[in-house]
Amino acid sequence: MTEIKPQDAASVHSKTASGSITEEAEKSLQFTEAEHSLGFWPAMKLYWPAVVWSIYINLATILKGMDGGIVGSLVGLEPFKRTFGYEYNGNYVVPARWVSAFNYANPLGGIVGALFSGWAYDRLGPRLMMAVCSTLSIAILFIEFFSDKSSQLFVGELLNGITIAFYPICASAYVGEVTPLSLRGFAASITNLGFVIGQLIASGILKGTDNLDNSFAYRIPIATQWSLPVVILTVIYFCPDPPYWLCKKGRYEAAEHSLRRLATPNVDVSLKLAHIKETLRLEEVFQHSDNKPNYISCFKGPNLRRLVICIMAYDMQAFTGNILFINYAVYFFEMAGLNTSNAFSMNVGLTSIGFLGTCIAWPLLSYIGRRQAYLWGCAALTVSLFVIGALDLAPRTHTTAPVWAQCALILACNFIYDLTIGPFCFVLLAEVSSAKLRSVTIALATVTCHIMSLVFSVVIPYAMNEDEGNWRGKLGFLFSGLSLLCTVYCFLCLPETKGRTFEELDILFEKRVSSRKFKSYVVDVSGREDIA
Repeated sequence: MTEIKPQDAASVHSKTASGSITEEAEKSLQFTEAEHSLGFWPAMKLYWPAVVWSIYINLATILKGMDGGIVGSLVGLEPFKRTFGYEYNGNYVVPARWVSAFNYANPLGGIVGALFSGWAYDRLGPRLMMAVCSTLSIAILFIEFFSDKSSQLFVGELLNGITIAFYPICASAYVGEVTPLSLRGFAASITNLGFVIGQLIASGILKGTDNLDNSFAYRIPIATQWSLPVVILTVIYFCPDPPYWLCKKGRYEAAEHSLRRLATPNVDVSLKLAHIKETLRLEEVFQHSDNKPNYISCFKGPNLRRLVICIMAYDMQAFTGNILFINYAVYFFEMAGLNTSNAFSMNVGLTSIGFLGTCIAWPLLSYIGRRQAYLWGCAALTVSLFVIGALDLAPRTHTTAPVWAQCALILACNFIYDLTIGPFCFVLLAEVSSAKLRSVTIALATVTCHIMSLVFSVVIPYAMNEDEGNWRGKLGFLFSGLSLLCTVYCFLCLPETKGRTFEELDILFEKRVSSRKFKSYVVDVSGREDIA
C-alpha cells in the first residue's frame, strides 16, 4: 500500500496527482489513503462549499428546534393557560391530558413523517423533499396560529410534526454524503446545533412575549416559524444533490458535476466519484441486493446490527432525559417553585448553555471518539439526574436553595447533553448506517426516538402536575436509572467510528468485529476483493 504523508494530502486531491490512474479500484484506494492523511484545516480549504451547503440544509433543523421549544413552553404562558386551561385553587392550569397531547403531537406526527422520509429521500432526493415539506409547513402553521381550542391546536401540531420530521433525517443523510472524512464529525454536529439554535430563538421569543396579557403572547412565537421555510424555498433550487444519491440512481455525470460544486477547483473529483462507486459496489456484494434500498434490508445481516446501534444512539437522547430538561424545562422550573418570569429567564439561560456546549463540542469531535463521548456523557447525566431527584427530598419550608440547585443542575444536564450525546448522535447516524441504506436506517432510528419521546411526553406531565402525581424533581431518579443502563450499553455495544471511511466501516461490520475493537482493528482496504 502506498504511503501518503499528511503534508502531501492536499496534493493527492489535486488534479495533477492522478492523471495516469484509470481503474476505479485504484482511485478508490488512493482516495481512502488521502482521506486519512488530510487534516481538518486543509480539508476545510478544499471542501468549504460542502460545509456551506451542510449549514444551509440544517436551517430546517433550526425550524424543528424552534417548534419543539415553542410547543413545550407555551403551557407556561398565562394567556395560554386561560385559553386552554381551567381554574384550580385560584390559578389557571392546563389539564395534564392536554399538556401531554400538545407535547406528544409532535413526536406522534414525527413517527408518521419518519416512516415516509426514508422512502421520500431515496425517491425524490433532498431538494424536492425539502421544498415540499417547507411549503406544507407554511400552510399548516396557519392552523396553529388561529387555534382557540385545544383540539384544533393539537391537530395543527400533529400535522406540523409529520412535516418537520423529514428535516433532521434529510440533514443527517445529506451531510454524511457530501463532506470528507476529517470534516464529517464537525458538519454532522451542525444538525444538533440547529436544534439548539432553534430552542434558543424560541426561548428568547417566549421571554419577549411573556409580558403580553393577550393571545398574541403565544400566537407570535408560532408566527415566527413562518420565516425559515420561506428562506429554504428561495435557495433550495441551487442546492447540489448529494453524489451518493445520484450514483445510486446511476446518474454519474450529475454526481461528478455535484462533486465539483461541493469542492474547490483544486480537487480531483474523479477520485471521490470512483470511491463512491466502489463503496456502493462493495455494499451490493456484501448485501447481495439490488440498487433499490428498502426497510426490510435494514433487518438483514450486518445491517441489523447497524440499525440497532443507530436506534440506541438516537433513543439514548430520550433515555437520558432530554425531554425533561429541554421540552419540559419551563414547566419543570414552575413546578419546582419558580414564578413564570424567572422560569422563562432560566429557559433562556438553559438554551444559551446548550448552544455553548455544542460549540465546544466542535473541536472535540476531531479529538474525542464517538464511543468515549457517549460513555462520559451518559455517566455524567446519571450522577446529575440522581442529585436532582435527591434535592427534591429536601425540606423547602424556610429556604429556596434546593429549588435553585435543581434548576442549576437542569442547566448542567443540558450542557453535558449538548457537549456529548446531542452532537455526537448525528455523527453516529451518518457513519454507522451504510451508504445504500443510510436514509431508511436513519428514518427507522428516528421513528423509535419519536416513540420514546411520545412515551415520556405522556408520562412526564402526569408525574409532575400538582393535580396528578406531583413528583416534581423526583423524576430525576427515573432518568438517572435509565442513564446508568445507557452507560452500560455504550461500554458493551457502541463501536468507535471516528477516523473510518464508509468503505472501512462496511468491512468492519461485515467481518462482525466486536464494538470494543473497532478503534484498534486494522483494516486492509487494498484486500477488500478477498473479503468480497
